Amino acid sequence: MIFPASVSRQCDDLAQLLGTACLPYLRSPGAPAREISVQSTYEAAWQSDAQFVLEAINSAAASKQAALAEATGNRSVFAIPLSSTENNKREHWFAIGRMNESPNVSGRLIHIAHEATRRQHQIDVQEIAILNAETEMERSYNERVWLRQLNAQRAIRKKTVGQQSRQSIESLRKLIDAEAIAIYLYSDTEVEGHGLESMISGKQVWTLDDARILIQRIQKPRCGESVILNGIEQQLHNGICHSCAIVPISEPEPIGYVLAINRRKHSSSVASKSEIGFVSSDAELLHEVAGYIAADGYSNASLLESEQLVLGTLRAMSNAIEARDPYTHGHSERVGSVAYQIALRLNLSEVACQEIYLAGVLHDIGKIGIPDHVLLKAGKLEPEEFDIIRKHPEIGHRILEELGKLKFALPGVLYHHERVDGTGYPHNLVGDEIPLMARILAVSDAYDAMTSSRVYRNAMGQQRAIEILSNGMRTQWDAEVVTACLQYFSELSLEAEDAYHEFARPKTTDWRQVSQALRVLQL
Repeated sequence: MIFPASVSRQCDDLAQLLGTACLPYLRSPGAPAREISVQSTYEAAWQSDAQFVLEAINSAAASKQAALAEATGNRSVFAIPLSSTENNKREHWFAIGRMNESPNVSGRLIHIAHEATRRQHQIDVQEIAILNAETEMERSYNERVWLRQLNAQRAIRKKTVGQQSRQSIESLRKLIDAEAIAIYLYSDTEVEGHGLESMISGKQVWTLDDARILIQRIQKPRCGESVILNGIEQQLHNGICHSCAIVPISEPEPIGYVLAINRRKHSSSVASKSEIGFVSSDAELLHEVAGYIAADGYSNASLLESEQLVLGTLRAMSNAIEARDPYTHGHSERVGSVAYQIALRLNLSEVACQEIYLAGVLHDIGKIGIPDHVLLKAGKLEPEEFDIIRKHPEIGHRILEELGKLKFALPGVLYHHERVDGTGYPHNLVGDEIPLMARILAVSDAYDAMTSSRVYRNAMGQQRAIEILSNGMRTQWDAEVVTACLQYFSELSLEAEDAYHEFARPKTTDWRQVSQALRVLQL
């Protein structure tokens, strides 16, 4: 038989105080005195003293004090009531033993020992209560810190939805000390459209299949509710679930569930094994994660919708330009791609690099407003025609001003024909007066223009274009930007260099790359 820890501890303390063995004895609550018998599991010798043990136990139970029953001579049997609070059960435990002193001496000794043990037990209970309070305070503090971090993630959307969700469940798993926490979503077009995904965090043994089976077997909570199951034995594919807590995601109908599997320990470090399990406060934290995931899904759906709107606008404008001038197909995409590589080598942030890429895609958008007889003229432009073509940066600037989400590209669109010596257009800016985005696009645009065929000339070779860029440093183009561009070309393998030959160069915009840039910029 396994005795409660506090019972065994009190028996040990009594044995040290009295100098004799003390054995735990459980009296069945509410049982009539005539049904009580000494258990033979202790030792056979007790059977001879069964009557005296019964007498001592009955007396101790009635008085709630230590009791002595005389056996023969100076030998007597005692029963001392013990305190037991494990599992909140009011069990009647006693310490029984033999004394070989006179009844008067034995009686005084067992009463003194009983009082000392009782007070020590009270001290132990108070220490446990203090320890539990300290643990709960620490848990409460950790919960508040976790909630602040979760709210901070809601405010700053710099990671993808999947990364944010995984980070949130992993931090919560550590907080509530679960073996695993899973996000299980029904396979649904609407859910997938929100960018949400099922995932599990924790011990490698647990998988999403285990989460699916567990959800199928138990009663699922309705929106706003939770299900907590402790002391269960659910055999899953990769282990046994002893406890779980489950909350729904979204409303009015759940699109999935957040569930925690197997609480590894109680909030109190002194709890017994039978107390291991999830509590209502754990479910409340799971509700926080579920709400965060649902809100993040809706927010992501809005981002996707906005992205499609911006992407559609870009496609419409790009198609409008390329439909008018077939010789410029893919030009804006190539300008953006090379500008992106230059920006990387200038150690700009990923956001800045993507902004420059999209600005490259948009840099000639103002040509929509240039008449065909000027834009498509095969021969040399007259001075008045060149004045018209020079207006396209300002036309593009006015177009993008009306598209709030693309305003970041305005400097590149307006100033990509400026020269560092001040002889460019439209505003004759000098050196660093030209925004860096525009200085990068100027180099990328010039390179692609030189290596592209036009109706009035053939493309020049890459090496000749690089030579012209080098000679134009500090007069037409920014020296640092040209150096970064040349570094990029030098890093290309022979196969990559061949990709810039006319027959292999892209002729259309890579809309997948555009879409990726929109996601990075969260447009």
